[in-house]
Amino acid sequence: MPQISEAVKRDHGLIQRAYRRLRNADPESRNPSEFMWVLNRYLMVEDLVVSPILDNHVARGGERHRRLSDDYDSMNAKLRHMRRFDPSDPSFESALRAVWVDLEPHIREEASGDLDSLEENLSRSESEALGKKYDDIKDLLQRPYGKNGVPDERTLSAILEMPRQELMVKIGINVA
Repeated sequence: MPQISEAVKRDHGLIQRAYRRLRNADPESRNPSEFMWVLNRYLMVEDLVVSPILDNHVARGGERHRRLSDDYDSMNAKLRHMRRFDPSDPSFESALRAVWVDLEPHIREEASGDLDSLEENLSRSESEALGKKYDDIKDLLQRPYGKNGVPDERTLSAILEMPRQELMVKIGINVA
């Protein structure tokens, strides 16, 4: 069973690979849905699992929790903005880079600080239980789309537009 840091870092890798594929694709044939879904799913799971445990297990965790919440809001807004452009439009490239401007330091800070601090303050069994919870929620979000599936355009748009608390209620995840 993976520890929480392993589960999160695995998602960091998925996001980075999806970003590179999108960035390197021919602008005329780009499909941003995979990147948008992988990133948005990660943001939702992190908001539900990682952010709350920072409050209780890491010094200045409340401050980091608020910052992660701000990251979530900023990246989600930038993803919505990116959706406005056709992938072959030069503005799409600028919008994609704007997402990465927030995302890259978020991943770096989390991988080199938050997750290490968290692991130091959790027992192995606590960390594995959180890793399982992380993977279970991620699987719940993924289930309707198959193992490697991506929501259709309409569903992805609805997910990006819906306030996260409302989305969590709709998919049956208890946020308390």
